[in-house]
Amino acid sequence: MTVRAALAQGLDSAAGLGRKVRGTARNLTLQPLAPYSAAAIRIGLGGLYLIHLLRESVRADHLWGPGSPFTAELFDQTLKSRGWDGAFSWWYSLLVTDSALVFWAWYALAVVVSALLMLGWRTRATAVLFWFLVVAFYIRGSMANSGWALLSLLFANYLVFVASGRYWSLDARRRARKAQGTPSATSKFVFWGAETEELRRRLVTVLHNGGMAMIALQVMVIYGSAAMYKIQGESWRNGTALYYSMMYDDFSTFPELSAWIVSHGTFAALMAYITVFSQMLFPALVFNRRLKYCILVIMLATHVGVGVLMALPMFSAITIVGDLVFLPTTFWLAATRLVRTARAAPEKKREASAVPSPREPADAEVGSSA
Repeated sequence: MTVRAALAQGLDSAAGLGRKVRGTARNLTLQPLAPYSAAAIRIGLGGLYLIHLLRESVRADHLWGPGSPFTAELFDQTLKSRGWDGAFSWWYSLLVTDSALVFWAWYALAVVVSALLMLGWRTRATAVLFWFLVVAFYIRGSMANSGWALLSLLFANYLVFVASGRYWSLDARRRARKAQGTPSATSKFVFWGAETEELRRRLVTVLHNGGMAMIALQVMVIYGSAAMYKIQGESWRNGTALYYSMMYDDFSTFPELSAWIVSHGTFAALMAYITVFSQMLFPALVFNRRLKYCILVIMLATHVGVGVLMALPMFSAITIVGDLVFLPTTFWLAATRLVRTARAAPEKKREASAVPSPREPADAEVGSSA
């Protein structure tokens, strides 16, 4: 091959790569990524936070309210020591009050907003208000927060930018009814033309794709960093980490079951190695079409095991919600068809049983003539 031919081939390859990059960039401004996954994340996050608030309502006063040992004076000192006493200190101190009425009013608002986010009512505004309240609760309970609280805060941040109300929401139902009725009216703003609407749509798509990309990146960072920390420990390298963690009283939901699992040393060591390698390889395998579902099933089994056996249900649930970002639209469409088929099967059986047999009229005539 001559130098000129090699140069021409290189230029053609660069041009093809440039076209692919431009096409991908164009698609990112026109095509929203994983809209069904965004809806599932919205439902999961709002539902889990609603469950969290309802579950902790009996202890809410001691966790975030006036009865908390983390008094207003200690809270102010903490804000100053962390450099949080700036322009947003009023936001961080939202729940710091001596009035039980004010605290429970904010608490009730958080419950309502979580429910509305889960249902998908005015999703854009509700997501912002949900994020606002989640930050306030997280800062107020900063001395007793867990991994669940941190992940819910991070996902709430990203959900603000995501168009999560396009499916499985009250907003989607309202838009469908409006589309079936009168045609959509033009905007009341004079300057709002077709070009402005196209710009708005593309901006919304870019923000949505950026938010979904950040959720995916956050999940990969969590798994990658967890694997890196694990392999630094001697117990994870020799396979005894699950033994010590499951025999710890504070992380043992079913002591007998935990004791039975750790009594089989080979099985416990194998589970420890699978946990480490699945977390380490997750960022690479999750983008492979053939191995995507395998690694997601392994992570699902891991989270279920942690939630059931180690008394960490909320942490396991929020990590499962984060994993939903990697499920493609084809998966959700297939799951939707499967659910509709399962729901329609009993109705078809009832209709079939209600229809009389074709031989019944003939039998009736024979009986009457006799």
